Amino acid sequence: MMQIVVAGLGAIFGSMARFSLLELAPKVFGKASAWMVMVINLSAALLIGFAYGMQLPVMQNTFWATGILGGYSTFSTPIVALANGLQNPGERVSIIGQTLLAFVGGVPVLLLGAWLGAHF
Repeated sequence: MMQIVVAGLGAIFGSMARFSLLELAPKVFGKASAWMVMVINLSAALLIGFAYGMQLPVMQNTFWATGILGGYSTFSTPIVALANGLQNPGERVSIIGQTLLAFVGGVPVLLLGAWLGAHF
């Protein structure tokens, strides 16, 4: 039960960070802000890998990887964007590329994070 509470508390902070970045991105990056979800998800993969590589104790891993970084990442968003983008022929190539990058790109970034965490 305590792990659930710890994960939930971490998720509060992670989702607040994600929401803040998504709100701030259009003001700072303009049109490039469409890539912010990608930046968030790939940075989450890197940091989850880093936490894994550090071999944190269970409760710390639950707070950081499952809680904060799980709340920070948003892998459902690319799927919704894919479903919406497929309806618009002008967006299909771009949205398919972004979706592939989100899922295929996460693996090497995760492995890099694990290597960095193990050597930290």
